[in-house]
Amino acid sequence: MQWVNGQPSATVPITDRGLQFGDGCFTTGQSAQGVLQQADAHFERLMSTCQKLAIDGVDWLRLQQTVAHACAQSNQEQVIKIVITRGQGGRGYSPAGCQQPTDIVTLHAFPQHYYQWQQHGISLATTERQLGASPLAGLKHLNRLEQVLLKRELDQRNKLSSATVDDLVVCDLFGNLVETTASNLFWRQGADVYTPALHYAGVDGLMRQRVMAMLEEIPGYRCHLVQQGPDVLDQAEEVFITNTLMKVVPVNHIDHLSYSDHTLASALQQRLNAC
Repeated sequence: MQWVNGQPSATVPITDRGLQFGDGCFTTGQSAQGVLQQADAHFERLMSTCQKLAIDGVDWLRLQQTVAHACAQSNQEQVIKIVITRGQGGRGYSPAGCQQPTDIVTLHAFPQHYYQWQQHGISLATTERQLGASPLAGLKHLNRLEQVLLKRELDQRNKLSSATVDDLVVCDLFGNLVETTASNLFWRQGADVYTPALHYAGVDGLMRQRVMAMLEEIPGYRCHLVQQGPDVLDQAEEVFITNTLMKVVPVNHIDHLSYSDHTLASALQQRLNAC
């Protein structure tokens, strides 16, 4: 099911700048029991990103009502994606004359394999492809070609190998760990937990923020934002990934490295399930 500017629709004008230039932002959340989970955090992210992208005039009340209506369509778990573009514009890059942003709300089936991942863990591989340095680092904007190419690489890799992997770990142009194609990365050594600082690339995911806040509440653990290369994973005792839909997923393997300790990932899962 889809809604555009509050109305049931599956089309947008070809002049929309989201289509023409990727001029906009989005968030992806989980609808459960008829409501958007962590709704305040999703809307705060959208508002903050629109402010940083100088997208004005979003009808936030209408968008919130559309999201509530969409989620109320079913009590089952669903994925809800909310997209905001700058709206319709001319051929060139200039946003002059763009008066009315476009908001798009879509519902999708929930990926059931995420529950398997949470319970049994996943395998990752590193890639030589790197993410470019960007002043938009941290934002969930619509320019996702790097992730598209990474997903294509993952698909091709799994077609050619009997040892399939679930995702790729990617670095920035400076060789610093950033994330996977669709999740944030954490690793632990003793009581010290590390996650990439995302100064130059990557998305500051809502579950990343939530896990970092939870780590401040769990006695004994310290969380560090770092700029480090993939060699640090050699010394890690535990690795896990996060995003809003999969929440916390333990990692069993990265290339030739194996991780059997999922202590912190399990503790975080228990806390999230108790919320």
